[in-house]
Amino acid sequence: MPELPEVETLRKGLAAAAAGKAIAGVEVRLPKVVSVGHATVSNIRKTTRGVVKKFESMLAHKKILAVRRRAKLLMVDLSGGLVLLVHLKMTGQLIFAKKGERKKVKFFNRGNSPQAILPHKYTHVIFTFTDGSRLYFNDLRQFGYLRLVRDEDIGKVRELQEFGPEPLSKDFTLRYLLDKSKKRPGISIKQFLMEPKVVAGIGNIYSDEILFEAKLKPTRPVSRVTNQEFGAIYKSIPKVLKKAIKVQGSSVGDFFTVDGSEGKFGKQHKVYGWAGKACYNCGEIIESVKLGGRTSSFCPHCQK
Repeated sequence: MPELPEVETLRKGLAAAAAGKAIAGVEVRLPKVVSVGHATVSNIRKTTRGVVKKFESMLAHKKILAVRRRAKLLMVDLSGGLVLLVHLKMTGQLIFAKKGERKKVKFFNRGNSPQAILPHKYTHVIFTFTDGSRLYFNDLRQFGYLRLVRDEDIGKVRELQEFGPEPLSKDFTLRYLLDKSKKRPGISIKQFLMEPKVVAGIGNIYSDEILFEAKLKPTRPVSRVTNQEFGAIYKSIPKVLKKAIKVQGSSVGDFFTVDGSEGKFGKQHKVYGWAGKACYNCGEIIESVKLGGRTSSFCPHCQK
């Protein structure tokens, strides 16, 4: 699943490519990926044709004013007092194509992945702008969604109410992290970092990389992490996230940037995806363990 660096990469790319453009029309090919209204729960997946028509008609002739991000959620501000929320979930993609451009993309980020010119069979929503350019929403596994909400209702969206502070914001402090840790002493430090209510946007990839940077095993219970070690985690979070954003995130799984290219941070991973291989730092074999249903990788020598 794309995490904070990947979604921030998309935010920047989409803002550069589409801000100021007017939407000529929208084509929804898979009704269940779209919804209208703040109260819609994304996993119900019972979108009627009437809702699809409303979604398409409300977006027609609207201009993209700005693109924001909250945790792993994109927020596209539109004229007419509307906000389009986009969550990519596991395999969602947003790909922009200029007028007349035959954009060819992989279905997923593997060497043997099939490629196709957009729109392809996993393209579920197409935005056409008045200048002829297009934005494609692709999703192989169909877990992602696009939700159209009125600006005055944005504070009622359940997901936005549940997120903790942004880890690159001034609201995210060491004192905050220490206070939160006292409320969750029994879980592992990896699970703690991945809780959206604790900190926004950190998932499986970056929790592994942050803990390697901080020299802590992901299995360590929160109750056994010292204040000094929390200080190391606190310093490691922005360090790792900023490095990843600088090179457009990690193209593992199905993530591609808005122009269809790959993020480069995957080549800088120290532990994520390296289980069974030698640690770049000490040569010890990277191990993996299941925590809360997720596989975590770590170096048994470098991390304590």
